[in-house]
Amino acid sequence: MLVVFSCSKDKFEAKIPSYISIDKFTLSTNFATQGSNSENITDAWVFINDNLIGTYELPARFPVIKEGLFTIKIYAGIKENGVSQLRRRYLLYSPHVEQINLVAGKEITITPSISYNPDAKFAWLEDFEGASTSFSYHANSDTIINKTNTGVFEGNYSGKVYMLPTMVFFEAQSPVFKNVSSNGTPVYLELNFKTNEYVLVGLLTDDDKIGLVSLVPTGTWKKIYINLTTAINSKPPNSNFKVFFGLQSTGLSPFINQNPQIYIDNLKVVHY
Repeated sequence: MLVVFSCSKDKFEAKIPSYISIDKFTLSTNFATQGSNSENITDAWVFINDNLIGTYELPARFPVIKEGLFTIKIYAGIKENGVSQLRRRYLLYSPHVEQINLVAGKEITITPSISYNPDAKFAWLEDFEGASTSFSYHANSDTIINKTNTGVFEGNYSGKVYMLPTMVFFEAQSPVFKNVSSNGTPVYLELNFKTNEYVLVGLLTDDDKIGLVSLVPTGTWKKIYINLTTAINSKPPNSNFKVFFGLQSTGLSPFINQNPQIYIDNLKVVHY
């Protein structure tokens, strides 16, 4: 007996995708209340009709097996604490949302335009453009952060720490802030930096000193997003916090440079 099976040709034909291309994000800020629009967005988290279709390192070009009109929502992705393995959606930015028409075989280019979430609050801003800075210092700190107009990141001034060979300890502290997180809502420290020495960044609390991230030497300006959430939520409500920046040379752990130099700019503590 001869049996013949008939199948629809469509079942075996690969669907032709449409393509989406994303080069970079554009971040807009209210400078007076939100500070600089500097960013280090490395990834795009892409949702179509509220379904995640993928996370893509920028610049990105990727296929989508869909045709027709859709709502696309694109969230900014960052390397949390500067670590490539900690890729996160940065939920303190609002997503880019628009309607798109996907056509098989065609490519559309999107430049996501974003801003801070309307509910985002800023517990601390320091851009070194004012007459004075907002830092205080450990009683034993050998030096302070000075304003400099050379080698700046942007604007007229950045902050600079310069240590002589006889100096072995530096610690700067932000103003006190509190009530910045409840139930694990995100709190981040943002900053631009350039340094030839390892710099410890952390939190001072009412009863503790918590080191969080070590800024690594870099010959160029970098932007980093440091997650403060877990450390803050480990403390009781209404606790006081300060961000600190510190470095210390010891016999077992000397400085790697005779004259450590640290540049910082656009510091923000952002939260809901």
